[in-house]
Amino acid sequence: MKTQFWLGWISILCGGLLWGQDAYQIAQRVDQREEPADMTANLTMVLTNSQGKTRTNTIHSVSLAGGEKQIIWFLAPPDDKGVAFLKIEHPGADDEMRLWLPAFKRVRRISSSKKGDSFMGSDMSYEDMTNRELDEYTYALLREESVNGIDCYVLEETPKPEIESTYSKHITWISKADYTVVKEESYDLSGALEKVKEIDYVRK
Repeated sequence: MKTQFWLGWISILCGGLLWGQDAYQIAQRVDQREEPADMTANLTMVLTNSQGKTRTNTIHSVSLAGGEKQIIWFLAPPDDKGVAFLKIEHPGADDEMRLWLPAFKRVRRISSSKKGDSFMGSDMSYEDMTNRELDEYTYALLREESVNGIDCYVLEETPKPEIESTYSKHITWISKADYTVVKEESYDLSGALEKVKEIDYVRK
């Protein structure tokens, strides 16, 4: 009986280790997806606030060096047209972010201490506009389920203690077919749900 008891605990512990390892491997597959080093895209961003009101932005994006350098131009609505956002990521250092405001004819530098601020008056923050580094987070595979007919892995991503973030964790739905992110929930530092993002891909 004692032998069976210990074997049972060993099975549970090993199962937990494999589960955690699988979560990291899934995150790694997302991070290592084959994509063009340089990419141009036209995007539609629909923002819905807590009152259910929506705001639609049309954006043109150019990314270089695998997304380490990116500039986006706002094409619509009219009051945002001409605004541009530049992001340059520096491994091991703070990202460089600048915002061109045509109405004022000036460039605004966004410091790392302001990454939690609202982006263009939306519910998105400047932190949402940057890529997350794979090894700056820990991962747990919560479950598997379908979203809009897409079979997904559901991962919990938690920033490591030394990482400065305005979020306590993210819950991410990842397509089993091609390892793209189709949905994400972001939680504030108190653990409350703050944002939900849903992503549709249109490839030509």
